[in-house]
Amino acid sequence: MSSVHQYPSEREICRTLPEFLALVQGLRPRWRKLKLPTQSERIRPYGEDRPLWFRGQGDAGWGLTPTIWRKEYRDANEAEIRLSFESVGHPLAQSSTAYDKWSWYFLMQHYRAPTRLLDWTINPLVALYFAIRGEEPCDAAVWIVDPWRWNRAHIKDLYGPAVAGWKETAGYLLDLEEAFDTDKDENQTSKKWPVAIEPSHIDRRIAAQGSKFFLFGREKDMTESPTINRPKGGGGKHSILDKIIISKDVKEPMRAELNEIGINERAMFPDLEGVGKHIAWEWKSPVIPPGRQKAAKRKRFDRTTPGNTSANSRPRPK
Repeated sequence: MSSVHQYPSEREICRTLPEFLALVQGLRPRWRKLKLPTQSERIRPYGEDRPLWFRGQGDAGWGLTPTIWRKEYRDANEAEIRLSFESVGHPLAQSSTAYDKWSWYFLMQHYRAPTRLLDWTINPLVALYFAIRGEEPCDAAVWIVDPWRWNRAHIKDLYGPAVAGWKETAGYLLDLEEAFDTDKDENQTSKKWPVAIEPSHIDRRIAAQGSKFFLFGREKDMTESPTINRPKGGGGKHSILDKIIISKDVKEPMRAELNEIGINERAMFPDLEGVGKHIAWEWKSPVIPPGRQKAAKRKRFDRTTPGNTSANSRPRPK
C-alpha cells in the first residue's frame, strides 16, 4: 500500500550519513515550526526526553502495513500460523525462558512468520540499516513516529507505549484457543488502530535491534489514520508521523559507512546466520569503494617457502 499523506521531512532527499543524522536531530524543531504538537504537560511523561521510534523500509512508496496483510499472504490464517510456530518452536526456543502468548508472537515476528506486528526501533541508525540493506531499485525511507502521541490519539486512556499484558492490549491478541473460535472473516481483534507496544527482550535479536512494535487492529495501514500531523489547535486528536527519504543512489555507500561504525548484519543478527550474511556481503564486489581493492588472502608464515628471507630461514655464516 502507498502512503496518502505528505510528511514534513520527505521533501529533502538524504544522500549522506551526516545529512541523515542532521535530519533526525532536527525532527522535533521542524515539527514545532510547522505547529505540529509534540510532547506537552498533557502528555506524560512531561517534556520531550522520551525517544522517538524509527522504521526502515526499502521502498519509500510503501505504506505501513504488517506482513500478514500483504498480498502474498491474502489466504493466511493467523490462528493456524500461531499454532504451527509454537508447536514446532518449543524444542528450538531457549529452554530457560518461560514463554506466554505475547513472547511467542514477538518471536514469530523476528523470525519472519507473518503477523500483525510491525517492527520499529529506538535507534535511527538501525532503522537506516534496514532501509538500505535490500536490493530494491528505488528510494528508501526511514519512518519516524512519536509513540506517546500515537497511543494518546488512538487508544483510550493510554498516555504512552503499552506493555504486553496491560488491559489496553488485552483485545489485540487472543488466547490461541479463542483465536480458533473467531468468525469466518478471521477477525482476530475488535480493535481498530494499531497500538505502540514495548516487547520484553526475550531474544538476542530483539535486544540487539532495540526493537519496539506496533500491533495492528483491523485497519491495515497506519498511514491512513486521520489524526496524522494535524496542526496544533486544529481540533481533533493528534499524532505525529514523519519519514526521511534515502536516495537509491547512495544505498551501498551508506551501508559501507554504517559497517565502519558497527551497524551491520552481524550486529543486527547476533547468531551464525548474521555472521555468514555479513561475510557474504563484505566479499561481494559492488561494496568495494572505487579505487580500492579487496584485501589479499592472508598466508601463514612458512619457513620452507621458496624465497623466504626471514632471519630464521637464512643460512648461518660459516
